[in-house]
Amino acid sequence: MQTVPPQQETPPWRDQRFLVFATGNFVNNLGESAYKVGLPLYLYQLTGSLTVMSLTAALAPAVLLVSPWVGAMVDRWGPRLFVVPGLAVQLVGAVGLNLCLAGAHVSPAVLFPLAALVQLGGELYRTGWITGVRTMFPANPARSRAVLSSLFTASNIAGPLLVAAGAGLVGYLGLLWFNAATFLAPVAVWLLGIRPPAKARPAPGPRRPGLGREILDGWHVIRREKRVLYAELASLPLQFVSGVGMLTFLVWYLRSQQGASTGTVSLAQGLANAGALAGSTYVAARATARPHVVLAVAAAVMTAATLAMGFAPVPVFVLCMTAFFTMRSAVTGVAAVVSVRHLPADVLGRAEGLFNLISGLPLLLAPLAVPVVQAHFGPTAVFLLLGATAALAIPAVALLAPFSGSGGPSPSAQAKPTTAAAR
Repeated sequence: MQTVPPQQETPPWRDQRFLVFATGNFVNNLGESAYKVGLPLYLYQLTGSLTVMSLTAALAPAVLLVSPWVGAMVDRWGPRLFVVPGLAVQLVGAVGLNLCLAGAHVSPAVLFPLAALVQLGGELYRTGWITGVRTMFPANPARSRAVLSSLFTASNIAGPLLVAAGAGLVGYLGLLWFNAATFLAPVAVWLLGIRPPAKARPAPGPRRPGLGREILDGWHVIRREKRVLYAELASLPLQFVSGVGMLTFLVWYLRSQQGASTGTVSLAQGLANAGALAGSTYVAARATARPHVVLAVAAAVMTAATLAMGFAPVPVFVLCMTAFFTMRSAVTGVAAVVSVRHLPADVLGRAEGLFNLISGLPLLLAPLAVPVVQAHFGPTAVFLLLGATAALAIPAVALLAPFSGSGGPSPSAQAKPTTAAAR
């Protein structure tokens, strides 16, 4: 198979345009992080209903079901048309939601549609800017994407701290209004001229296929680009193991089974978040991506750490937990880099949507499976199940090794455009 010479990308932080874009993106992510933490707490304060809290939280993964269609629309019309409209949809939903909560109106018939608008707008905005990174920063698209992933991780660390500090000052509702205000930061970046270029209008020709056909065409391109396909498939067991079900289970295990104090649990979560930032920063700092190496190390460490946590005392448990989330973040970062580096630009939106859908299934399954196994077989069985699942990534990484070159899009991906592009 023909190989493409590796491309050395310049550090994105030397680009002033990237720094401005990253700042606006970080401010927006900071508000979103505060929203994710503050909204459930405020709903609990208003209603005390676990059902309302759970159904509202479920709207975020539910959006993954439409992600492939969003990605296909972005590929068809270009990311430029979705960034600001996505923010506008979010802003309308957030303002309406905040006004309802301010009046203590928490009827599900009103609450859920407004919260769904926030999530849908966020999906439009995220797919738009993620797809647009390649054209906005062509000198370093993969490293730019990795740095933005690191900043997202940092915002997830800062968000809970912001809630803890701000809840006593402005209340949960004040934090929700802060989130609504942060939608204006990317708009300011847009007004400064840092935006994806307009997509060229297609030449006159036969009628374009439907979005469903374009999604299928995008999947065919992904299948031909083995580096991307195997990286995503290899990470699926690790995503099942490391989703929200795992973190919830670890917190419960420390408190219930190990008798750890609240301070110890908070310290463990803080170290895990710091490890996650270190993992994503490492990937962002690398001039070339070596996905098979990162995935191989991550699979081994996450498997060993998960199995060890089932038998370890608290200090070792916390160290294993930190190592686990460090590797988990590196996996997320390298998967993003591989997609941006090796897929054609006109497929990135569909790839993002398809991978969101594929990875969303294990993310949704784990929180359902973990409580069932714990209830019937005990916590040790949960660790054994999760460790065995993480180990499934090891043979998948072995399949990735022959396709782990760090060049640009493979000849097959370049030579066989999607049906939409061909027409």
